[in-house]
Amino acid sequence: MIHFLCLYSKMSSHIFTLRELAERIEEMHLLGILIPSGFLTKIEEFNRDGKAFLQASQKQTECIERNNSIDRMVILLWQTFFNNLIKEIVQVHSEFPIYYTCMANKEHAKCVMGDDIREKIRLVHEMLKSSWPYVVPPRRQDINIPAGYLRNEMLYASWDEGIEPQVGFVESPSLKPGTMPCSILDYLKSEYLDDNDYVNDQTVLCFATFARECEYEYVYNPSEYDPTFLSEVMEKHGSKTYIDVCVESPNILSEYHPKEK
Repeated sequence: MIHFLCLYSKMSSHIFTLRELAERIEEMHLLGILIPSGFLTKIEEFNRDGKAFLQASQKQTECIERNNSIDRMVILLWQTFFNNLIKEIVQVHSEFPIYYTCMANKEHAKCVMGDDIREKIRLVHEMLKSSWPYVVPPRRQDINIPAGYLRNEMLYASWDEGIEPQVGFVESPSLKPGTMPCSILDYLKSEYLDDNDYVNDQTVLCFATFARECEYEYVYNPSEYDPTFLSEVMEKHGSKTYIDVCVESPNILSEYHPKEK
């Protein structure tokens, strides 16, 4: 008993998780330290009550996790849309010769390019805000993305002469006539890429991976395990517009997004 109380005194000076406490008590038991029977009884009671609670709450836990996955599917769709658009803009930027010059010029150019991305995302955001009342994004091929103002010589002039470069598009982006949303799987099949795994949810990523690689026989079809998941996504979110998603998920769709209240 004295040995146990001495060790317990040392333990009480720290904050332990239940797992850590269990491991320490198991260590004491293996060392042959006597543990009071009343304490063991409380542990047994806790284990019994904890097991009963987990069993009773399992369905509720699964329901919460499923609802979270349903919400994250919508976030993944729009993150995919904006990540692809940003990659396209950055690809144009990377072709400017100033991108490969001295570090000072390069750092200045990166700041201007960041402003250019931000303005272009804002313009696409405004276009979608007024003309896309759907929860599934339009495909890239369904959007007219104009050329940008920013040029290599503007970057040099802004660095050497302090002339403010022009950013954004030369015209407003627009949807092509007759554009309508496609299904979640069809959208992911054409738009989802390997490096868009920003949503850390295995259910969501499993559906996204299947959509992208469904032509391969060895790819697991998550609908075999969860046949109603996608229909429940649409049941819960199908009536929402792009701007609804922005308001509900601020600062998530892309780091360049304007804030919506």
